[in-house]
Amino acid sequence: MKKKFEKEINIIEKYFRHLISQDPVLREIKSFKVIHGGGFRYENKEKELHSPLREISTDIVYKYDEIRNFELELFCNKLYDMVNDRIGKLQRLMYEEIKGATELTGNIVDARGSKFNPEILLQMLEKVEIRFDDNGEPILPQLHVAPETFNQIKNLEYTQEYEKKRQEIIEQKRRLWYAKKRYRKLSFID
Repeated sequence: MKKKFEKEINIIEKYFRHLISQDPVLREIKSFKVIHGGGFRYENKEKELHSPLREISTDIVYKYDEIRNFELELFCNKLYDMVNDRIGKLQRLMYEEIKGATELTGNIVDARGSKFNPEILLQMLEKVEIRFDDNGEPILPQLHVAPETFNQIKNLEYTQEYEKKRQEIIEQKRRLWYAKKRYRKLSFID
């Protein structure tokens, strides 16, 4: 059956990849097709998480009259809705994987329903690994949040105490980074 609809499937795949490239989060994720029956296994010290391989399926339904009457606008709308549905399912699947992995590693910060504040940012900064460039400047991880949260972060006022604590965290992570790299001159941890 796949051979019969190969051209149609290719068109839908191209359209799907185009819409993925427009999504700010999904376009950053490199993907590839692999045929295997496994799933994903995450390990952290003595803990392990097995995530089974899951499928994403989407349907597109056209009535015979819609095809016979060549209702192009309806065809395009249904195609757009189907591809967006597939993107939504892919996003949910991705966030479920991220949630499972972060729970396994303990890298979760729970705001407990409170408004986003600088203390939450510091907690997050303490939990993540930070890399550093050749000049010793931190390469901070990207933060993906809902638009409302982004506006809250953008409008936060940072105190000198916050900035001091932030610099302390970054300096501690810098020392750890260089210690792991085993630069003899710089490998020390207080």
